[in-house]
Amino acid sequence: MSTNLRLDGIIDKPIVKNFNIGGAVRWEAPGAIGFYGVPDANGIYQTLNVKTPVYDKAHTYLDFVLGYRTKLFAGKVPTTIQLNVRNLTESGRLQPIGAYPDGTINTYRIVDPRQFILSATFDL
Repeated sequence: MSTNLRLDGIIDKPIVKNFNIGGAVRWEAPGAIGFYGVPDANGIYQTLNVKTPVYDKAHTYLDFVLGYRTKLFAGKVPTTIQLNVRNLTESGRLQPIGAYPDGTINTYRIVDPRQFILSATFDL
């Protein structure tokens, strides 16, 4: 889910009305990363029980946007300067993506920490 609000519709102050703010929420449901096994008489896993998955927990990610519209070069070039912050609350971590039949995690992926992205767009 994402949203973006231009402040010129609600604020009349000359500088503030050129700003826009926004954000996004991304949610991952708990995902199956493997299946528990069925051990034989010797305790060796020979088959997997597809009715008993190993789950990773749900994850929520937040993004933020702040932009400013102005005109550069003697008012001839409309310009937007925007700061995006991706994964606002994330500090980086390893996320499980695979598990052995006993439930032990065996594979991870790297979840990137928050990213700051500054961009300028020129309407020519």
